[in-house]
Amino acid sequence: METLYQKSRIISRVKKYFTAYIELLTKPSGQKLFMVLLAVMTMQTVTSIQHIYKWFLAGLSKISQNSYYYLLNTEMKLDRFAAVTIQKAILLTDENCKRLPVLLLLDDTLQEKYGAKFECYSTMFDHAYHNGSQYLEGHCFVALTICVPVFISNVVHYMNVPVRFRLRKEESKLKIASEMIGDAMKVLKDIPTVILLCDSWYPKGEVLDTVKTYENLELIANVRVDTSIYNLPVHTGKRGRPPKKGKKLSIYTDFTFTLVGDYFTAARTVLTNLFEQIIYVTVTTPNLTNHDAYRLFVSTISPEKLNALFADYENLLSDSENRQAWLFPLYLYRFRWNIEVMFYELKNFWSFGNYMLRSKISSISFLFPMLLPKFFLSLILLLLLWQIPVLKLSNMLLATVFAKIYFSLISSPNSKTMLFLLNFAIYSTILTSSIFLLRLFL
Repeated sequence: METLYQKSRIISRVKKYFTAYIELLTKPSGQKLFMVLLAVMTMQTVTSIQHIYKWFLAGLSKISQNSYYYLLNTEMKLDRFAAVTIQKAILLTDENCKRLPVLLLLDDTLQEKYGAKFECYSTMFDHAYHNGSQYLEGHCFVALTICVPVFISNVVHYMNVPVRFRLRKEESKLKIASEMIGDAMKVLKDIPTVILLCDSWYPKGEVLDTVKTYENLELIANVRVDTSIYNLPVHTGKRGRPPKKGKKLSIYTDFTFTLVGDYFTAARTVLTNLFEQIIYVTVTTPNLTNHDAYRLFVSTISPEKLNALFADYENLLSDSENRQAWLFPLYLYRFRWNIEVMFYELKNFWSFGNYMLRSKISSISFLFPMLLPKFFLSLILLLLLWQIPVLKLSNMLLATVFAKIYFSLISSPNSKTMLFLLNFAIYSTILTSSIFLLRLFL
């Protein structure tokens, strides 16, 4: 493997990108981890250690297959890997974006599996009817991603980077989410404003306790429509203990709605049983007479503070000329959809559901080298492409260059050498991912 580094400057450069992760392990374990990362970057579909060992790893090194299984089962330090990912994501933030908040996105996803031999295999309720049924047999993953503001070509974009996936067995999703948020906030403790975005499952219990622990962590979330909300207390001046809360409010009768686009929207400051302090709530509905269509959102950060944070960058929240400051919490909540897009891409394009490892520890450890190259490396190279105007080539030109490289390889006497094929595969993986991301902004 050392000879491979010396012969290939590309592989040496790629290794530098992952040095912070590799250094967390011993030297032999770090070498095995990098070998797995190379295999994932080179092969289009990855299902198991046996798969990548047979078709890739066995040809590069004399390390046994069992050594890779041992790496996944005992030596992967996923909590520390997640901390490194957050640190690297924060470093992408430009000085012009320092005052913008960092976003944490929290959600869970179901992955259908066939066969009861997988650990943590269970039958779960599926509200999205992925397989046409209300129930799905497989695995449930709780995921946390981070959105950081980056300055690209004089325009600010929020880039979404996955931080951690955890496979649920018997423990509560709230407990898993709380632990992941707590680990992330240890790294983000010096960031002035961090905002957690989540759906109605998570703003309760351990997650709320974690949010209250950190002064720089705010919450914008969808909550149940039957959540108790109260008017601010009115001090009458009478004798006795003043009330802690005012009149209980109904989202159907005590809000004044305004038609904004296709939705009737209302907002006000209230008190709830979720937090002791005053919070900001927004109610939306497409039909005022249909109570089932109402949605309730809460925000611990006020629209005024968001307006100050996003001064000169309001287009990030809404590109409409009629955007309204009192809707800023609702505008920001739209970023939560980025994690849903990530789940879709993982399952449809990046082999997320093809893992065949039976144990919980191995499956989670195996997902780390599966996800890291395709997400983080493409993110870094995207920024490099934007910083070097010469590299802003059209898709057609890049496709032509790759075609010439490929045909020269297969017609060359040395085309069977692992080194050339590996270099070509890495180039293809990196630039294909970068082109895909570039098309989002071009």
